Amino acid sequence: MTELLLGADVGGSSTRVAVATADEGIVQVAVGGPGNPNVVGPDASARVIRSTADRVLTSVPGAVAAAVIGLAGGFRVASDPAFLAAALPERVTGPRLVVSDLAVAFSSATPAWAGCTLVAGTGAVAARVVGETLQDRRDGWGWLLGDGGSGFWLGREAVRATLRALEQERPLTGLSKAVLADAGVSDQLGLLAACYGEQPTWLTRFAPLVSRWADDDPAAGAIADEAAALLAADLAGLSPQADEPVVLGGSVLGPSGLATPGPIRRRLTDRLSFRLRLLQVESGLVGATWIAARRLGWDRPDLHARLRTSIATAARR
Repeated sequence: MTELLLGADVGGSSTRVAVATADEGIVQVAVGGPGNPNVVGPDASARVIRSTADRVLTSVPGAVAAAVIGLAGGFRVASDPAFLAAALPERVTGPRLVVSDLAVAFSSATPAWAGCTLVAGTGAVAARVVGETLQDRRDGWGWLLGDGGSGFWLGREAVRATLRALEQERPLTGLSKAVLADAGVSDQLGLLAACYGEQPTWLTRFAPLVSRWADDDPAAGAIADEAAALLAADLAGLSPQADEPVVLGGSVLGPSGLATPGPIRRRLTDRLSFRLRLLQVESGLVGATWIAARRLGWDRPDLHARLRTSIATAARR
């Protein structure tokens, strides 16, 4: 009977589950709704993971030899056997594990046992990963207390720069004009009302404007410089070594395959040692299924490569 690997990448906007084999890599993927337990609660999180896992396994015969759930906000449920029992199908006969989404992000890009990852999307966090555990981390405190250099931070700083220009009656730059246009307002009071009328993370919408204007507008350039400095400091706090991978991810640092890295990614890499081996986060399903494979002793680089290449062609349910 074919032994299957089950990997889940669970976040605040969607739940994705993949099934893989050692010979074929990832063969099928299913997508469900939000599953972060801090957003939907532990019980709802377990239900959406279970329903998505059941769906992905429907037409794939075999026993699930190992299952790994990569979970944002999973620290509350990681050691709860009841959560794992509710979240995973009975077909899982081997190891069951909840790991941080940062461990999954790291292992999506490399089969290495240890290294560092820096992810800057809506939030921002850096971590040292050893196996599937986080041995150290920097920031990731959320929009209210931290996440320096994140999409939220960039958007907030863009609005602040615009408010200062309006308050001091200075000529508006390209960034400030773009912020007002995107918010659909024309003055300081209108911008304040728009921002306070929405959830705080609404400010993330202005982050791309910083990248758009960073090389042409001094105000945007200064924000991009500070964001890169904050992110570089988080990574430096982990003391990355030249012989270990550093995996970068998140919308602020740009998707994989960019011909020209974005302005914040360029500013960040300018601050990092040229000796560091920089990689890009790929699909979290690759990382989750790889950690599952490693739990079974299937830690072969060729399998990791197969998981990476097969994700693009796997059937979707």
